[in-house]
Parts: sequence; structure tokens; C-alpha cells
Amino acid sequence: MLLSHYKYTYADDIWIWNKLKNVSFDLAHIERLTNEVGIVQHAKYATPDYSHGYCLDDNSRALMLSGLTNVIFPGNSDKLIDTYLGFILYMQRENGLFGNFLSFDHQFLDEYGTEDAFGRTIWSLGSLMNNDERPHVQLLLKEIIDKAFPHITEIKSLRAAAYSLCGLVHMHKSNKYGKNLIPEIYYLADFICNEYEKASDDDWQWYESIISYDNAIIPYSLMLTKNILFEERYLLYSIESAAFLDKILFEDNRLQLIGNEGWYPKNGTKSYVGEQAIEIPSLILMYQKLAEINNAPCYYEKAKNVYAWFHGNNRLGLEIFDSLTKGCRDGLDKNTVNQNQGAESTISYWLAYLFLHYEEY
Repeated sequence: MLLSHYKYTYADDIWIWNKLKNVSFDLAHIERLTNEVGIVQHAKYATPDYSHGYCLDDNSRALMLSGLTNVIFPGNSDKLIDTYLGFILYMQRENGLFGNFLSFDHQFLDEYGTEDAFGRTIWSLGSLMNNDERPHVQLLLKEIIDKAFPHITEIKSLRAAAYSLCGLVHMHKSNKYGKNLIPEIYYLADFICNEYEKASDDDWQWYESIISYDNAIIPYSLMLTKNILFEERYLLYSIESAAFLDKILFEDNRLQLIGNEGWYPKNGTKSYVGEQAIEIPSLILMYQKLAEINNAPCYYEKAKNVYAWFHGNNRLGLEIFDSLTKGCRDGLDKNTVNQNQGAESTISYWLAYLFLHYEEY
């Protein structure tokens, strides 16, 4: 199924790649936000704002980014990997679950984090297992995953299921974990598909009654199972929902993300206030996977268009990436760009950069 309503022009391609060529990979702002404990959540403009402390979500995202960086630039991110992996180890409880929030003075602020934070951590650990060959890293990854593993089949959150599914596929691909992961992969894919069957109809091809954040990760996770499970409905639902999401997000060939002030409920209207950078990496992965599945290079061009959201091809026509700090501003408000450059936005920018330049590992 092709997303035939999209018309991409040669001029678009030249404009976007000129933008890309002017950006060199540089984790200076990631390093600015990172200390010996982990990466802090927020910044005041480009200066770390320690009052908000740390969270598991951002350190897991940062671990994935530093692991992928090491594939391309071997050894450059060893220290960052040790820091973020150490943070995840510190936040894991005896029962295998994780806390999410840690204050700057190292006080635990919750006993257990959200399922989404758990799933994102599984994805990050699986990604690193697939991308890092060092024995001491592999031993620690296995220990952390072993403790967390029984909780995977307790997941009831769609995005947690999707994140965890991505992680398990990476582990399966790595051949390093030593467990048969197929039952858990089936469990998560079936859970996601069952939610789709309950929520979707002829006019609403989605997994729940509201489209909120990091949406593309859900169909993308199902697409990843294509050469593992060979279940027709996984691919059918993923492509249907990707096409539905695409029609919602692109208006006049310009990406206009769903804002976090109201989201997009079924039978409601799409919010344009609070567009967030977290959407971009997963969208790039989704379009790249669509290109592969359909043997349709036009989707690679669309992935470039998605990336261009950071560089002015957005609702306000404003630059979101900061070429001086190498950080990313925290999204689009109603009429302005949020000038703070926090961890989530900056990690999302550099993940998008790596996915677009080097595709997925």
C-alpha cells in the first residue's frame, strides 16, 4: 500500500540535503547535559537545569544514541555508554522493574516508573546488545535484562509493548541473549494487534481512541516482525495504520505534528500546540521500513522531509536545531519555538540524524 497522496519534488530533495550537509555529527550538548550520574532531563536555554534531576526515559534514549554512535565512530562514546548503562543499573529494583525519577541530590522520587519507561529501556538495552561487542557490556546487559524479562508479558501499555517489541527484535537479531524470544515477540505483537482490532473502524485505523505521542513506533514495531513471525495481520495492520497516520500528519506536503495540548481524539480535532521532537526518529524509522517493505524509494524521500521539520520545514517555518550549541529546542508552541534545549529533544535530533544518514543497525 503506497501513500499515493504525497507528492515529493526534486526541489524538496535538494533543499533538505543542503540542510543535512551543513550539519556535522556533534554530541557537544549531550555531553553538556551529562555528568558522572547520567543525563539531566532539562535545560534552561542550553544550560543544564539540575532542579529537575534525571529520569530513566532520557538515560535509556541516551544509551541507544551512544551505542549507535559507537557503531559509526568506534570508541567515541564508551564513556557515555558506561554512564547511561550505570544509571539504568542503579535504577533497577530487586524485582527487575525500574524507578524513573532521581533528584539531583540522588534521592529516588518514585518506586517504579511507567510502563513506557520500562519498554523504552528494554528497547535501548536490546539495541546495545545488537551493537556492542564488548564482553563486559554484554554481561551487564544480560544481567539487567534477565531481571526485567518476566515483566515483559505483564505490559498493558501500547507504547511500552511497541518499545519492548523493538528491543526483543534487536536481541533476537543479535543472537547474543541465549533465550528463545519468539513467545514474547508473539505476545507483544498480538497484544498490539488486538488493540487495533478493538479500536479501529472504516474511518479510524488506529490502535486506541486518541492519537498522542511517539505514534509511529507502534506500526514500526509490527513491521519489524515481518521476517520473524510471518503473520499477515501484523503487516496489514501496520501498513494500514501508517497510511492513516501519514494522512493526519502531512498537510500540503509539510509535516504538522500532533500537539501535546489536546492530542487528536477520535471524532475530535487535531491539536497543533506543543509539537515535540520525540515524534521524528520513530517517523523516520517507519518511513524507511515502508520503503523496504514496498520496495518504494519515495518513502526514503519522505523520511528526509520528516527530518527537515527540525530545520524550518514546519508549521512556523522556524529552525528548531541550534547549530551553535548542537542542541535541539524543545518543540513548537502556538506561535513560537520553546527555547529550552532539554535531553529528550536533543537526543531525538541526533537519533533522527543517525537513522537518516545510516539507517537502522
